[in-house]
Amino acid sequence: MAEAKPSLKLDALFNELEAEERRERDAARRAALKAAAGQEAERRHFEERPLTEADRALFLHRIRAAFVDHEREVMLVSFPSAFCRDDGRRINHQLQGWEEQLPGYARRIYEFWRDDLRLGGFGLQARIISFENGMPGDVGLFVTWPELRPEG
Repeated sequence: MAEAKPSLKLDALFNELEAEERRERDAARRAALKAAAGQEAERRHFEERPLTEADRALFLHRIRAAFVDHEREVMLVSFPSAFCRDDGRRINHQLQGWEEQLPGYARRIYEFWRDDLRLGGFGLQARIISFENGMPGDVGLFVTWPELRPEG
């Protein structure tokens, strides 16, 4: 009589489980590498992006439209706080020198405000507009103005 062979072996099940876990880990690692490469490309683009005359015209249009709608501010740009050299710490805590942490395109918008819009009476605020696990997420740059005409 021939010896009976088991239809299922525990070792085979463990091997299959380990192989599936390896495939999942490898897929997660590839996805993380792809996401990191995409974020780095996004960061480089933001660093290198020039502030064009079309950008300036769009900002002025958005400011006018918000003013007419009785708003008191308009967000010109948002970007990940990780793009800042201090990961948005100075902005989050409203510390002096926050503008020195602004990356590329945001820095050029700040300079546009400093050299043009500020002279017209506008303010500028940077603030954290989202949080991820309690840490600063995105930063928004806002042009602001008072509700009433300043005296003087």
